[in-house]
Amino acid sequence: MPAHSKPLAAGDTSAFEFVQEMLAGDPTFGINFDRIQWDSRDNCYAIVEFLLCDEVQFERGVTPHTSHPNRYFHKNAQKFISLWRLAQRIGAKLYLVNYAKGGTQYADQVMVMVVKTVDPQSETPVQTEDHPLTRQQFSRWFRRLNRRGDGSPA
Repeated sequence: MPAHSKPLAAGDTSAFEFVQEMLAGDPTFGINFDRIQWDSRDNCYAIVEFLLCDEVQFERGVTPHTSHPNRYFHKNAQKFISLWRLAQRIGAKLYLVNYAKGGTQYADQVMVMVVKTVDPQSETPVQTEDHPLTRQQFSRWFRRLNRRGDGSPA
């Protein structure tokens, strides 16, 4: 019998706000990440990190299909290094997902990047296998991945 879970409801940002308050402006050496789940098909964990492509970026010609962590690695290096180390430590697949907010110019673009390696010493530190999708295609992919979390084949 598969385990049952509830649908997602309103977002809870209180833990983030609490940590922010408790650090009192100190730099953080931890990362918040968006999702981890068991993938029964691949018999491993899947870590999914969502990367918002902001409307300000659109003005510079950067969209969810053209953005990549290598473009801003210098700003967020520790996040990608830590996610990769965690994925390696627990034998997980790491997915980075570029998206834009609904209702914006590039809302229909979603990029799923399967991370192959992260090497901070490389000119291109984050090596990925990229899959440009529409929002609807991504929803189908993500729902299949989600269903694999309950132990049944998707």
